[in-house]
Amino acid sequence: MQAKLQLGLLAFPDMEVLDFAGPFEVFSVANQLSDYSLLDIRVIGLDKNLVTAKNGLKIMPDCSLDAIAKLDILIIPGGDGSKALLTHEAGMTWIDSIIPQAQIVATVCSGARILAQLGYLRNQTFTTHASVFEDVLSIEPTAQALKDARFVDHGKIMTAAGVAGGIDLSLHMVEKLFGTTLKEETERYMEYPS
Repeated sequence: MQAKLQLGLLAFPDMEVLDFAGPFEVFSVANQLSDYSLLDIRVIGLDKNLVTAKNGLKIMPDCSLDAIAKLDILIIPGGDGSKALLTHEAGMTWIDSIIPQAQIVATVCSGARILAQLGYLRNQTFTTHASVFEDVLSIEPTAQALKDARFVDHGKIMTAAGVAGGIDLSLHMVEKLFGTTLKEETERYMEYPS
């Protein structure tokens, strides 16, 4: 039996709720439909404290950064809190240490700021929330904005457009990793039109 892929969703204050919850739902449902055989999904906080997302939703992480040294898949949501994350030294150092060994690192919405800051959007196409393109380009001027794309897949590095774009990217990742049948079953379960 194949080992489960280790998937981590980063949780930080003032993250956009659907940026986090959309991918969490997609991967959780795909895993559920596969008898929980595909993924070990963990919510990773910057520390062990309760995370208050945008508009007050509170999320208790499964663990903190220091408990995770390696992931196969890392999902980084966006939201106003992504600006503060840029200056969170431990968080940025941890993300930078995870990326080289990960199979996929995906950002949703303004999470693209993080990849830009770490140099992963240098001379690369990307997408993000409509209101964040200029901000990302101010961090990484060589990046190329694809303003009409729902998501951009560069193999290891992926970016999704704003908010609900993270669901589209997550379904794309399910198909890429586990096949079209599971993607379609996940869409049907979620009643999400493809």
